[in-house]
Formats: sequence, C-alpha cells, structure tokens
Amino acid sequence: MKFKNTAVILTGVLALTAVAPLAASAAPTSIEVKEVKQATPDAETFSAIKDIEKFIKLDGDQYVLDSAAKEVVSEKVFNNYSKAVESVNEQIKNGTFEVKNGQLVVNPNYTTYNPNIYGNWYWWGYAITFTNQEVKEQVQALKNTQSTSSLVFAIMAAVPGLQGTALPAAIIEANLAVLIDRFEANNHGRGVTLNLHVGYYDMTSN
Repeated sequence: MKFKNTAVILTGVLALTAVAPLAASAAPTSIEVKEVKQATPDAETFSAIKDIEKFIKLDGDQYVLDSAAKEVVSEKVFNNYSKAVESVNEQIKNGTFEVKNGQLVVNPNYTTYNPNIYGNWYWWGYAITFTNQEVKEQVQALKNTQSTSSLVFAIMAAVPGLQGTALPAAIIEANLAVLIDRFEANNHGRGVTLNLHVGYYDMTSN
C-alpha cells in the first residue's frame, strides 16, 4: 500500500495569485514561534523519495517503513526515512495529524503550530527552496503515490529539524492536482520556492 497524503515543505515563494488556503477547520488559533535552526537538506535523502515511497505503508493509524527498502537505498537514507516515519507517527499520537479514511490529514482540533524548521522565517511565514531536479523528483513521487504525504516524508527525512513541527500541515491539506500543477508551472529550470504561512502556502519560481 502506498502511503497517503505526504506533506513536505517546499522552499520558495508562490505568486500571490496562487494562494492555497487550508480548510478553515484546520487553521491554528495560536502560533508558537521558536528560534529557527539553519541546516542544509541532504540531497541524497531528498532524492531517494522516488525509490523509497513504495515502501512506506499505512498499518492501521500508523506508518511503517518496510525493511525491504534497505535493498534499494543506502543505510543512511533508510535511517533518515525511518526517523521521518517515527516523527509522523508521533504527531499522529499527539494529535497534530490523524489518519482518516486511509489518508494523512490535519487534526482540525489541533491549535498550536511550531515553525521550528529549516529555511528562512519571515514575518509572513516560512520558506524552503527546491532545485530543478528536486522539483522533478517530488512531482514524480506525488504522481506515483497520488498523495501529498510523500512530500512530507521526503522533507522530514532530508531536514531533521522539521521533525516534530506542524508546518507541513499546509502541504497535507493541499489539493494534490493543484500542488503538482504549481510545481510544474513555477519551475522554469531553476527550481521553486515554497512559502508556508499559517494556514496556507504559496509558491514562486527561483
């Protein structure tokens, strides 16, 4: 079974005309802002989503990473995705996310976001940048899984500082077709930047 609804935080700024709001019920009522930790996403781990996505499966209301993935990715990549899966499962347990009808979704009763992740924190939100190749790989993974969850796992695996935060909620709640279209429309060979705001995201060309 392919994992459902991957949330991953993209680096970039989407045009103001391309704003995708979350469902009103999922919008937080308070924001916990902490010091932003700077880090460089691991390129090998981020790109590995195309090989490992089919090994991330839903078992009840928890995700599992099939050990068979060790045969197609390095030990480092496997361990990074294992931690990402553990992080998502922990957020399901603490009520940040939930599984509904086999889909990873935002818990509408969750009210506090912690934007303590890699990227740049601005007064309007958080930004993460993707290269041309990373955009292509993430788009393919989204098409393969038909779920935004693949992006979430890739981001959490490649950017450990993102684990335990709720900002990927904007991606989880995004319309899959629209997300893919915005990736492709804004990537002109230079990659894109994804801006995460409280309750919605936007994307722009690099």
